[in-house]
Amino acid sequence: MPEENAAGLPETPHELPYDRGRVDELVGRVRSGERVDLLEGLLDAVAWEAFGPEEGGSLSALERAQLRDYYRRKFADVGPLYLAELLSTEFMTEQRARGDVVFSERLLALGRTEPELWAEIRRFFSRKEMATAMLVAAHRPNGGDGEG
Repeated sequence: MPEENAAGLPETPHELPYDRGRVDELVGRVRSGERVDLLEGLLDAVAWEAFGPEEGGSLSALERAQLRDYYRRKFADVGPLYLAELLSTEFMTEQRARGDVVFSERLLALGRTEPELWAEIRRFFSRKEMATAMLVAAHRPNGGDGEG
């Protein structure tokens, strides 16, 4: 059980390993109008394969289900805004990795004294904030229809 071996496990949602492609899929579903439970969406995006035994191999289906349930209980009180912020950060990181969002060399070199660089930063965060807003608006606890 994860509770018995929790010493080596990530403690916060921020520390979990994510498959950013799965985060991208979640944002795509939300864009299509689907309402989601953000904690379940976050757990769906975890790269569970990273939790395999040190000697190699992968978790069994039961071990994966137990670990997911452990984190579901551990993070049950984490609010949707935090989850949406985390997921939207992962989303934007994936956008940068794919080249959909490109930072200029001047920005990467921290050339913040030029006004056009500030505009570039603002465009990035505007897009991130939109993804956050969509995720928060789509949050539906337990994947239900707003009840419970």
